[in-house]
Amino acid sequence: MARSVVALAAAAAVALSLAVGCAGGGGGGGGGEGGANAQSGAEAKGSVLKTVRIQETEYSLKPADTTLKKPGLYVLEVVNSGSTTHALEVDGEGLEEFSKKIGPGQSTQLRLDLRKAGTYELTCPVDHHEEKGMEGKVMVKEGSGGQGGYR
Repeated sequence: MARSVVALAAAAAVALSLAVGCAGGGGGGGGGEGGANAQSGAEAKGSVLKTVRIQETEYSLKPADTTLKKPGLYVLEVVNSGSTTHALEVDGEGLEEFSKKIGPGQSTQLRLDLRKAGTYELTCPVDHHEEKGMEGKVMVKEGSGGQGGYR
């Protein structure tokens, strides 16, 4: 009897850990404020090509301009090195995504499916920070043909 109780408890623990793992929402907390396709089915397909760190201060983005070699799945690690709340908006090529707001010293990740070559505008949508110079660009090059179905 004690053996079956132990076996039952072990099976319950495995089932619980699988359920928690599947529902955990994987990763970085990006897309927190209404991005159109934040962490959609594209997240499950393919792997991240690169993580790009974007540092936010009053009132700039560093780096302001970034070039990526090919379309695909990317993560923007957004770090607030300033003294006021910031966020990041990515807009272009039919994509509009927002990070959650982050306070001074905080960071978040924004997972993006940049499947189209082109230019994506980066801005801070908080309190008109864009008008104060918090803007930049991510340029995605065409890359080599036939990779990952992104053409």
